[in-house]
Amino acid sequence: MKEFAVFWGCTIPARFPFIEKATRVMFDDLGAQVHELAGHTCCPEGTLVKANDPDTFYTAAARNLALVEQAGLDVVTPCNGCYSTFKEAQSHLKTHWRERDVINERLEREGLHYGGDLQVIHFAEWLSDGLGAGVIASGAKKPLWGMRIAVHYGCHLLRPQPAVRWDDPLHPTKVEAIVSALGANVVDYTTKMQCCGGALDRVGERDSSLAFCRRKLNDLQNNQVDALVVVCPSCFQQFDLNQAAMQRANENIHVPVLYLSELIALTYGHTPEEIGLDMHRVSVDSFLKKWNARASDKKRIAQNFDVALLGKCFNCSACKDDCPVCKVDTTFKPTEIIGQVLRGEIDQVIEDGQIWKCVECYTCQELCHSGIGMAETFRKLKELAIAASKGPESVPQSYKMFMETGTLGKPRESARKKLGMGPLPASGGDAMARLMAEPEDTHKGAE
Repeated sequence: MKEFAVFWGCTIPARFPFIEKATRVMFDDLGAQVHELAGHTCCPEGTLVKANDPDTFYTAAARNLALVEQAGLDVVTPCNGCYSTFKEAQSHLKTHWRERDVINERLEREGLHYGGDLQVIHFAEWLSDGLGAGVIASGAKKPLWGMRIAVHYGCHLLRPQPAVRWDDPLHPTKVEAIVSALGANVVDYTTKMQCCGGALDRVGERDSSLAFCRRKLNDLQNNQVDALVVVCPSCFQQFDLNQAAMQRANENIHVPVLYLSELIALTYGHTPEEIGLDMHRVSVDSFLKKWNARASDKKRIAQNFDVALLGKCFNCSACKDDCPVCKVDTTFKPTEIIGQVLRGEIDQVIEDGQIWKCVECYTCQELCHSGIGMAETFRKLKELAIAASKGPESVPQSYKMFMETGTLGKPRESARKKLGMGPLPASGGDAMARLMAEPEDTHKGAE
């Protein structure tokens, strides 16, 4: 079991205790024991404290870390701001050793000493680097299959890069890897690396702050995401609290926001009520409703298809331009149809009738480097369409004829005779009908 000192920071306990609850639940589920130490102050926040007095900023950060060192632990935090403050302080005081000595002289009066050797870890960092996405995914009882989820990292989880040194400061992927491992489709979007704008709100620039928030939320809404996942309480405040303010002003915007620990707790089987999701200002009901529906969709799809194989086929899509039908009929888009199936839209696919344009030539399978192809998927969809009494009239008519005669066309004996050919032997239609008859029907026929 991994043991940490936990540093909740100011914002989470004060404004978002439900995030604290979900994070505690997550730590328990993943086998981490967190210790809460007495005596911590604000980390402190950079904009409001460092701008006034850098010496106070570094002294407060060093004191908080010295308390953790005294306990003989490393420290984990679910807050980007605290993480960035501690990382920056560690980096600065390592280089500026004279400042560190002055601070330690002060700390001696409190019986403390800052050495700077402890590890400062963001909870997303521990999930990614300490456990790994595969381990986290292995505990999920209800994966996020079919859900479209976007990730917002927040500036201070990644930068300043010389101090933080975790993920790529401009092109991060580690949180997305966790969300993807939990089964979701991670949505990329244009404003992914844009700041939430929360710092502007702290200095009286609310309109600009809301403009940052609005731009990102509109981008996410245009990308039809089911939820935005964040790992920072200030970012959560922007996208949840301030989005709610926009909604009250009748702005047409709705993007449910979840903390990463909330998302993990949900997939591990904890209920929304247990972790307080009803305390969000922006309702997450649409996310929960769709998630439940997608779980039912997956069950239905799994009855007819290998879902993992179907997903692999859809994500590859390398053969979509090789389909000979696509070359003459641009309305036939087989990859998009497979995407519809993965989204649980089987009834719409069957009703639309495009599946009958697959000529089952198996070109896609021959060219598929994984030997999958799309033809078998379309054949199965045709079976489902027939079972639902959908599809071209000619298909059931031809089947009826086959079952009655054993052929799909009677020989033209007059034309054959004219060409000097004799009659063909009797067909095996009767035998075929007997083979396919129900046992009791066969018994009755014998009587």
